[in-house]
Amino acid sequence: MPLPELLKSFEPHFLLSDEKLRDVVTHFRKEMEGGLSEYGKDVAMVPSFVTGVPDGSEEGTFLALDLGGTNLRVCEVRLFGEHKFEIKQQKYKVSDELKEGQARVLFDYIADSVDAFLTDIGSDISSNEPMHLGFTFSFPVEQTAIDAGKLLTWTKGFNAKNAIGHDVVKLLQDAFDKKHIHVRCSALVNDTVGTLLSRSYQSGPALIGAIFGTGTNGAYIDKTRTVTKLGEDKISEAEKGGEHAGEFMVVNTEWGAFDNGRHCLPISAFDNKLDRESINPRKQAFEKLVSGMYLGEIVRNILLHLIDSSVLFDGYSSDVLNTHYGFDAAFVSGIEGCKTSDEVKQLIIKVLGVNTKYITEGCTEVVQWACRVVAERACKLAGCAIAAVILHTGNDKVPEGEEDKGVDVGIDGSVAEFLPRFFDRVEEALVVVLGKEGSSRVKMGLAKDGSGVGAALTALQAKKAMDQRPESHSSFVPGRRVSGQTGSGRT
Repeated sequence: MPLPELLKSFEPHFLLSDEKLRDVVTHFRKEMEGGLSEYGKDVAMVPSFVTGVPDGSEEGTFLALDLGGTNLRVCEVRLFGEHKFEIKQQKYKVSDELKEGQARVLFDYIADSVDAFLTDIGSDISSNEPMHLGFTFSFPVEQTAIDAGKLLTWTKGFNAKNAIGHDVVKLLQDAFDKKHIHVRCSALVNDTVGTLLSRSYQSGPALIGAIFGTGTNGAYIDKTRTVTKLGEDKISEAEKGGEHAGEFMVVNTEWGAFDNGRHCLPISAFDNKLDRESINPRKQAFEKLVSGMYLGEIVRNILLHLIDSSVLFDGYSSDVLNTHYGFDAAFVSGIEGCKTSDEVKQLIIKVLGVNTKYITEGCTEVVQWACRVVAERACKLAGCAIAAVILHTGNDKVPEGEEDKGVDVGIDGSVAEFLPRFFDRVEEALVVVLGKEGSSRVKMGLAKDGSGVGAALTALQAKKAMDQRPESHSSFVPGRRVSGQTGSGRT
């Protein structure tokens, strides 16, 4: 049966035209360039000081530490070369008392947890060489080196005292040293940077690491000289000398905050409602259209409007539909995966709690439509972010006279993993923006566990940077061209 005309009036905000996709990419690139040249921009373009990526041949044992929620995760990652690895891990609960007490007590607990983990797994720490550890610290920091970053503010229920403004790596290392634990915190890691390194180890050098999960963000490889806000002195040190020398650097875009100024994103009334009721109005504009935390709520807002307009469920709602964030992106993925109207109906009853007598065949079509358009927009905008980075780095074309090694993109997150047709829809956006030839060069694949495997690999890269002389970083991304504001070069 035909969909109600009311639904068609909403579609321009969700089923994006080719022109709209290109416009989003144009603005995306402008905000990327702004973040590379100035501090304080929405798309912050944070230098990671990671100046190399693995190629899968690396060997060794490294630790990873992931702090960012209710649990602290400690991992041991053994790299065997040939793109193979083994991981052991354990979670330790972080109590409210630790989250709100003194930072020293929190970091002592973290150090004790690492010590307990090493004891539990029977790890034999060499007396001569400390184990190198990558620290995924999922809070806002101002990173000044691969192994240094000051905490700007706590989030996610943490409020430990005497931590803000302090170097979190030093706080952790002091706790290790005080307890005589032979571990060196070598790298402070953003999980997108970890995703990029994880993908590179498992599949060969990647250009982009992206997360499309509860939130969204991306990291990519750029020329160090493109990060002009570092200043000439720091750029020269990075390129020619110093502890973290390298012509290329991984940049953490923080693209979830793209278009906070609302210049190009297709913001609907349903998105405005979500944003207005959020804990951070007019912030993370891109993330609120793309990430799993919000997809269910956008659909809920649409369904409620259709119920109030007597287009859906005969005007009747349910407790779940009336509850803020009453269901999440799993419902959207579930509906997208349904093959029959009856499957849709059963999910509506099970998840939304709608009385079966109000669910007609027309209702199932409307719910499918709402989930489809919200999912479609999220995927196409994800494609815009990837395309913008590819264009910015000059990887949309094969350099004349060079072998085409393509462009590899590692992706992690629940939306990418569980939303049906995610990669197909992203590819459709890439075709629009990059053309068939350009998009055909892009290889996308899942890169699991950037905060675990990727953090350990970041520690490996930090150790290599310590061990090698500056001129030895020429193998950064074999055969790949990376360009930016200052032109192109072999990598």
